[in-house]
Amino acid sequence: MRRMVEILRLVCGYLNGAGAEYVVIGGIAATIHGRPRSTLDLDLIITMNEKALGDFIAFLKRNGFMASLENARAAFAECSHFTAEDTLSSLRLDIKGVYNKMDERTIARRTKFNYSGIDLMIETPEDIIAAKLFFGSDQDKRDAEAVFRAQKDKLDMEYLETVCKSYGVANKLKGLKRSTTAPSSSRRQTRRGGR
Repeated sequence: MRRMVEILRLVCGYLNGAGAEYVVIGGIAATIHGRPRSTLDLDLIITMNEKALGDFIAFLKRNGFMASLENARAAFAECSHFTAEDTLSSLRLDIKGVYNKMDERTIARRTKFNYSGIDLMIETPEDIIAAKLFFGSDQDKRDAEAVFRAQKDKLDMEYLETVCKSYGVANKLKGLKRSTTAPSSSRRQTRRGGR
């Protein structure tokens, strides 16, 4: 069974070699920036012309993914994502284009990162936190808090505050800051008292 690290090596290696503009987002980016957790999908934002997209889909098919050029075209036209299922595991790729200001910021501010010997372009911690606060599921909130805690001393707080304000989640960021600066003894008491 193929593992996620092998998929990262394969897919990001191809995208790097093709000179594609892409960024790894979502659960993998959160894991790399301080929220270790399992995930079944590799989320990507990419920008590709028609020929490059066709070449990418052909590459995925040759390497064990169920991928459709028609589905990819339709997803980009509808501003949604398309999925490429890995036939060698239960993992998948979820791929979308650049559709809004959040996507534009994420791809413009991406950073190069070496993960397990794999060079990849990854979402910044600030953009992960802002996006996770914006989408706001329970998983997103846990991811945002863990990345904030792990990266707190390295974050560009001015940028993070500005982008959270533009997404309408400035109050969520304030709450996140309060919860992550609480003294550790009070956090322990809260956990003990809740049992």
